[in-house]
Amino acid sequence: MDITIVIPVFNRKDYIEQTLRSIPAEYPVILVDNGSSDGSLELITRLARQRAGTTVTVEHTPGAAAARNKGLSLCRSRWVYFFDSDDIFTALPATWDDTADMVCIPTRQQIGGKPRTRAYSPVKTPHTHILNSMLNTPSMIFSTAFLRQIGGWDSRCLIWDDWELGLRALLMASHVEWLTSKAYHTILIHPDSLTGNSLSSRIDQLTDTLAIAFDDIQRIQPQNMAAFAALFFRCYIMSGQMLHEGRPDASRRVHEFISSRFSVNRQSHQMGRLLEWAASRGIRGTWRLALWIVNARYKTN
Repeated sequence: MDITIVIPVFNRKDYIEQTLRSIPAEYPVILVDNGSSDGSLELITRLARQRAGTTVTVEHTPGAAAARNKGLSLCRSRWVYFFDSDDIFTALPATWDDTADMVCIPTRQQIGGKPRTRAYSPVKTPHTHILNSMLNTPSMIFSTAFLRQIGGWDSRCLIWDDWELGLRALLMASHVEWLTSKAYHTILIHPDSLTGNSLSSRIDQLTDTLAIAFDDIQRIQPQNMAAFAALFFRCYIMSGQMLHEGRPDASRRVHEFISSRFSVNRQSHQMGRLLEWAASRGIRGTWRLALWIVNARYKTN
């Protein structure tokens, strides 16, 4: 299989060796150090000398997206696969449709010694992904040519860069293949992991990504009212989550974003406030109600 694995590295000295050793030698790897200060660069340089087909490079622009783009620029294979420097390679599908722009696969999370496959179902529409964030970094295998065609990772996204890329890819792809039989990748959840961090603690970066997602829809599919509606409701849900975290100031920031970007009727705001209330009470799965509203309103799924 003609595929390269790209891994950004930022202060992961305690995890990257386990990650690299989990990858079979048949797969070329590009390791991109992104300004580590803990000795990670020295470690991956040493490990690369012990493993054929491993390239080490450096990207000085902060952010995983910039580091992934550096790896993408060096990729010479038909396919490219990205994951993080504290994840564990499990397997890759034996085969898939070579004409696909993107291949999507389930992942599992491991907290302590307990692996758990993430709930997973094919996303047929961009608005569904906006609400359920089904596509994350290790669940997407890209045609290298397609990823370059759509602009690669957006380095302006310092949080949720995979969510934004998944949205943009769904808006632009001609053929997406979904493989659902089993999970192929393990995401380790540990005290240093970004997964699970509060939304409100990164409100500036989050609103930047929301703005980029809005512009993606407006630029690529301005007629896609379902996608705009999903993003509108996703903002209200996030505002509720910030209230649940005890951060009304962050919630107000999201409301400022809603006011600056969306021009919708009173009924839509009323539904948004209902979703916000549910999320502020910690009710799980609020996005499902939002998805039902969008699908019913625009007669799509």
